[in-house]
Amino acid sequence: MESTTGQSLTLDDIVHRYAGALAVDHVTLEVQAGELVALLGPSGCGKTTLLRIIAGFIQQTSGKVVVGGRRIDDLPPARRQVGIVFQNYALFPHMTVADNVGYGLAARGTDRQAARKRTAEMLEMVQLGHLADRLTKQLSGGQQQRVALARALAIEPRVLLLDEPFSALDKSLRLDMQIEIKRIQRAAGTTAIIVTHDQEEALGMADRVAVLSQGRLEQFAAPSAVYDTPATYFVNQFVGTANVLPGVLGEVSGGQAGVRLDDGTWLAARAPVGVAPGARVVACIRPENMRLDADTASDGLEGTVELGMPLGATIVHEIRTASGLRLKLSEPRMPGMGPRAAGTRVRLRPASPEGVTVFAAP
Repeated sequence: MESTTGQSLTLDDIVHRYAGALAVDHVTLEVQAGELVALLGPSGCGKTTLLRIIAGFIQQTSGKVVVGGRRIDDLPPARRQVGIVFQNYALFPHMTVADNVGYGLAARGTDRQAARKRTAEMLEMVQLGHLADRLTKQLSGGQQQRVALARALAIEPRVLLLDEPFSALDKSLRLDMQIEIKRIQRAAGTTAIIVTHDQEEALGMADRVAVLSQGRLEQFAAPSAVYDTPATYFVNQFVGTANVLPGVLGEVSGGQAGVRLDDGTWLAARAPVGVAPGARVVACIRPENMRLDADTASDGLEGTVELGMPLGATIVHEIRTASGLRLKLSEPRMPGMGPRAAGTRVRLRPASPEGVTVFAAP
């Protein structure tokens, strides 16, 4: 089934205060029609507040919500044409699957025959047509989630909101359901916003990720850009894992910079924005962007292997440098390969300058 129901969504300079406390701090987002955007951040960062503002459950202190070019701030939730999948799914346990999916259509006064047809289409889309007459309380968690999704899509929402939709699922089921929801969202052509604190969920599902901290938008970009080129130190620390090495910024030229670490080692890095040479900085390197050489290598950070952990296809080593820093390094694990022995002397270096991100020292 193909649809073009999704429409663009604009959050224009949204501010919201709870009892004087700033929950959302001048957030602006432009979401394209048919796009899936993740709001990612720790608890209390403002992501659920933004979701509730879009839905109309709360009125923002200032700013505008625009869907399909029309401002919707004056519309009550029932008239915003926004579908919602709640964290606990909010299904009616005494009703059948079909009745749950068709509930929103009935509430809107949709003709019975048209409602039955739409309900059947939605159940086929989520591959639950064979369970139409079963009570939702008799379903598994994954099946209940698909019923909730079908119910939200049945009303042909202009925007679909998903509030931590996988938190109630076992880890083994989450990836399957993430793939399934993305497939369904693509097939329906629906613009979707997913709220999550799970990095893998956001980076794996979303077309773009909005990273929030204390009500502020830290970065809004494609998942690869958020991970590879974090815009702020917070994004660097919150998304993924990074080794942090303090030092002083040296010469900046042609998009590259030199950083003299506190132990005297020089690193080549991507040039930071808005940081002058001579300033205190931190050089951040993800574990997979580090390389491990024998102690006979001529450059890099001297260190000693303290611990090695084989994690399926990779091995993660913790290495203490001569200056006392503890750094993590991950490398592919070949068949039969085990961790390096504790006490092994090694040298560490970045795989390339592009893998070294520099920020002003926090």
